[in-house]
Amino acid sequence: MDEARIAILCPGYGVVTRGVEIFIEEMVGRLRALKPDWSFDIFCRAESGEPSRKVRLIHVPAVDRDGRTARFYARVCHRLGVFLRTRIDAECLCFTLALSPRLLRGRYDLIFNQAGPFAGCLLHAKRRLDGTPFIHKTASGYGDLEGITARQCPDAIIATSPFVKAWLESACPGARVECIPNAVDRAHFRPYAPREIEDRRDGHAIFKLKRPIVLFVGAMDPMKRPELLISAMSRVPEAGLVMIGSGPLAESLPRMGIGDLRGRFVYLPRLPRHEMVLYYNVCDLFTLPSEEPFGISFLEAMACNKPVLSHHSPVQQWMFGDAGTMCDCTDPDEYAAAIRTMLASDFGDRPVDRSRAFDWHEVSQRYADLFSRVMTR
Repeated sequence: MDEARIAILCPGYGVVTRGVEIFIEEMVGRLRALKPDWSFDIFCRAESGEPSRKVRLIHVPAVDRDGRTARFYARVCHRLGVFLRTRIDAECLCFTLALSPRLLRGRYDLIFNQAGPFAGCLLHAKRRLDGTPFIHKTASGYGDLEGITARQCPDAIIATSPFVKAWLESACPGARVECIPNAVDRAHFRPYAPREIEDRRDGHAIFKLKRPIVLFVGAMDPMKRPELLISAMSRVPEAGLVMIGSGPLAESLPRMGIGDLRGRFVYLPRLPRHEMVLYYNVCDLFTLPSEEPFGISFLEAMACNKPVLSHHSPVQQWMFGDAGTMCDCTDPDEYAAAIRTMLASDFGDRPVDRSRAFDWHEVSQRYADLFSRVMTR
């Protein structure tokens, strides 16, 4: 389809810079280059604006996922045994309620949903009303949440790994599942030459630590389990730890790190995205102890030629290839032993070689092809 008007639902876009929001920014930018006649309305909590003629931000009021209202919702729903009971669910519920009148009146060729099953119900109703197709991209990978979304019968549901695709096809027969992995901008996230690192030393906290250095980039949230990494690192006295991210644990975790790691710990609540590549290049190992459905930060580290370590997962095993390894991150002794082993190993160019399979250049073309097929189906 040459001309198309596409709506994207992403509550946190323009407000937080986590995996979903980064993905939307990259995808829209690259689809604009591939399909200059396509226009995008991004519905989000950010203030309305018009960064370019073909991309509009449209403000939708909703509670902050890290705010008191969302916390209260999560506590009450947890006590009641409600399934959709996380703080993100509170944000998505309020977002969908506020969005409904505007979206039902709007005319679009396609809607891309990153606002969960509440928005999926709205999109299912809109398709019955005026035939607008919609696409959902999996967030958690496996489980009841994705099953609910698949049963809302989107015109396509995107799985980010072959394991999730196989699970969805088995759990929800008849679902139209496409496998398109997440991607990394390899023109930006790349290995630095030693001179490039030396030229950028001033003012960067990572240079306060002696190498080897372990890096964590992610939300300071119980789901990311950052406390497991601090506990493991207390058993690796020869290495420093840098943690970057904001969230509800942003006050307690740094105190834990400062107390347990004694001068070999740096915490940064946030960092401009263009500076992240330096931190990936200076570290010696990247790790996340959470059970990630994918993990874009793993790809960013691999593109900078850094080995990666995760909790046991078939998705990460497929993603890493021979560029990283896995362990039981809930066992601090096993986690610490894996960190020590990886810091003592030479991975050569295996991480950067593996990252080529996830280059945005190819992935964006697959999204363009899928969008075109769904709009003309």
